[in-house]
Amino acid sequence: MKQIWQACKASLKSGLKYGAAWRQGYPWHYARLQQPEASGRYPYLWSQSTTPIPPRPDSPEVSENRLWNLRLAARKIHGLTIQPQQIFSFWHRVPRPTRFSGFREGPVFVRGEVKLDFGGGLCLISTNLFNTFLLAGLEILERHHHSIDPYGSKRFFPLGRDATVAYGYKDLMVRNTSGIPLQLRLDVDSELGEVTSSVWGVTPCPFAVNVTAETLEQTPAPNADGMPGYRVKVTRYIGRPIQAHLEASRIWQPDYEAIAVYQPSQSSYYNTGSTSTTTGI
Repeated sequence: MKQIWQACKASLKSGLKYGAAWRQGYPWHYARLQQPEASGRYPYLWSQSTTPIPPRPDSPEVSENRLWNLRLAARKIHGLTIQPQQIFSFWHRVPRPTRFSGFREGPVFVRGEVKLDFGGGLCLISTNLFNTFLLAGLEILERHHHSIDPYGSKRFFPLGRDATVAYGYKDLMVRNTSGIPLQLRLDVDSELGEVTSSVWGVTPCPFAVNVTAETLEQTPAPNADGMPGYRVKVTRYIGRPIQAHLEASRIWQPDYEAIAVYQPSQSSYYNTGSTSTTTGI
């Protein structure tokens, strides 16, 4: 009975989400053209993020399944062109993660617990993409943070800058408001154990980006093995030259702010590294 109720809730959430997207007109503007071979037309790096793939030495099968899922998603995204006013939607590019769509069981967070489900690991891609989009100055239309922070100081993303996705009701969506055609590139390197995404433009990025994070509150861990909770505010500032020939003089204005609340968790997760990011300016 519980499973039926959860399935009904998921279906309702998905339906409401689908209807809301159409009311806002998003599907009319989804980026659809994938041209990896056209990279030469986009020679200017706007932003780039590299995220280590957390190891699971205790479960090589889970690690391999996650790597499989990451590669499958990357093939649906790499080389996507995002024209001015077009929208990137994670779930418009990546199909519903099921056995029939080619995905395997990997680690996912469900109500504060780590479980296995088809498509497990995709949040690593969405988190990586979110940081790249954030640093490229793209308009953030939709983004959701995780409910817990089980990695602690070894998390693979800057605290407050993760992005979880759940098919049907939690998406990662951004819009290109720069007026400049862009291309998104995404690579999964199994040898180095990392995911790298980048945004490239037909012209240099006309502004600079600075992202800050402020921990507003920390909640103690519930036990010795647990992880604390946090309340974090992330703000993005866009710096535009005062005059075209004065690159050193900029006017900085905030254009994005989000507060992420992570609940304390009963236990930590496995060891990992930290996310490194760069911008074109």
